[in-house]
Amino acid sequence: MEASLESYTVTNSNCGCCLTADEQGGSDTCADRAKIFTFREQDVLARIRAASDRARNLKHELERLKTHPGEREDMEWVLAELAGLRRERVALEEERLAAAEERMRQLGHA
Repeated sequence: MEASLESYTVTNSNCGCCLTADEQGGSDTCADRAKIFTFREQDVLARIRAASDRARNLKHELERLKTHPGEREDMEWVLAELAGLRRERVALEEERLAAAEERMRQLGHA
């Protein structure tokens, strides 16, 4: 039996996301979604977010350095750091997929 979902927006929510409720009274809020991932997945996702933040900051620094051609060494360092972050992101994505697969095995779905 497939339950239909009714969506509505929560106006007093701090996160501004949508809340969905099914016919049985279950819900899908941000708090509920936090329980979906394993600790391993949460760790990997936090590391992905941290790497993305570092990359964003480095890109801003790169844009600043482009206006100062005399800082060539700093620009090369930033480019090398970005290349390292790209490699790290590929490794983290592989780890994320492995963690998701592990969760599915634990749940008996794989």
